[in-house]
Amino acid sequence: MRTTIQHDSACPSDDCMSGHFGALLSHTARMLRRAMDTRIAAEVTPELSGVRGMLLGEIICANNENRDVYQRDVEQWFHIRRSSVTAILQGMEQDGFITRCSVEKDARLKRLVATPKGVAYHDRIRASIDRFEHDLQQGLTPEEMAAARVVLNQILHNAQLIETETKENSPISPERSNETC
Repeated sequence: MRTTIQHDSACPSDDCMSGHFGALLSHTARMLRRAMDTRIAAEVTPELSGVRGMLLGEIICANNENRDVYQRDVEQWFHIRRSSVTAILQGMEQDGFITRCSVEKDARLKRLVATPKGVAYHDRIRASIDRFEHDLQQGLTPEEMAAARVVLNQILHNAQLIETETKENSPISPERSNETC
């Protein structure tokens, strides 16, 4: 079976991204997310995306190890903002994959627990993600995969440094942005 790769119509040629490495990485990340979402929707259930499936797996693993999981843990695991995590968790709760349980020691905290429905989908999600990873690596040698990991980790590190330095050197710090004239 031969698949045709479609190019974004807003970009007249591959030259659009050739000059900007960050643009290529960003485009690749979006395509990975869409492909994983499509795979999980087709193989498991349309109620789950790739991120929701991976998150459910992490919650189930923590629950199985008797570790408590909270929203702040999800924010740290996936490096996403509180508002995004809130939306993801609300959707997963509405769809019946997780529940949020109050914690005795702090009423503000809600422990995340997989429901029986979430647990039932877990093996299918894991198998789908494993197949996705395998298919994603087709045509790459173990050496190329190892080199790609090194390069991507260095780019990630550089991006984190840029963000930190930019925030520190910004003439308008987050604290000062709320000041009035």
